[in-house]
Amino acid sequence: MAIFPWSSIGQQGSPFVLIFDGLGMPGAASVLNIIVISATISAINSDIFGAGRMMYGMANEGMAPKSFLRIASNGVPWMTVIVMAVALLGAVVLNYLIPERVFVLIASLAAFATIWVWLMILLSHFAMRRSLSVQERENIRFPVPFWPIAPVVTLMFMALVIGVLGAVAETRLALIAGLIWLIILTVIYFWRIKKRPVNITLEHTES
Repeated sequence: MAIFPWSSIGQQGSPFVLIFDGLGMPGAASVLNIIVISATISAINSDIFGAGRMMYGMANEGMAPKSFLRIASNGVPWMTVIVMAVALLGAVVLNYLIPERVFVLIASLAAFATIWVWLMILLSHFAMRRSLSVQERENIRFPVPFWPIAPVVTLMFMALVIGVLGAVAETRLALIAGLIWLIILTVIYFWRIKKRPVNITLEHTES
């Protein structure tokens, strides 16, 4: 941020590559470009595996289409891999249609998703603490430092980030898309998931 204009980041390629190129080191920029591409491919591979397994687990619990339970002979849930591949192709289409905006759009969507996940974790922690008795709270082995001030400040910071996403014109579309997606998931949850009886199977082992 100190050696490259922040307003140009994401518009002309990788900021790390542009920095070396601006310093007159095109060779270093090319090497770094190869490293960035390799890291990106590795991240895509891990995301396909992680998201595929997550969708398989959700389908196994009735929270996703049953077609996601289809497994290849080697144990890979191939249907979820296909879904992830289609999503990646969608990003390629966006890169073709709006190349000057796709980086900010995808980065904003990722930021919203990350903030929302951590927001839910914090709220779940608050709910968990409220469900504990005074004695149970005193016996927590890993207490949160500066409770409850630190979590409250963190919640305020996350709310600020979400507000900034909506205030900036370039990232507002990502916020709107994220909120619409959450509304869709909420409707599906109350329509299909919450009404289902919960089947809990307890296995007892004797030694």
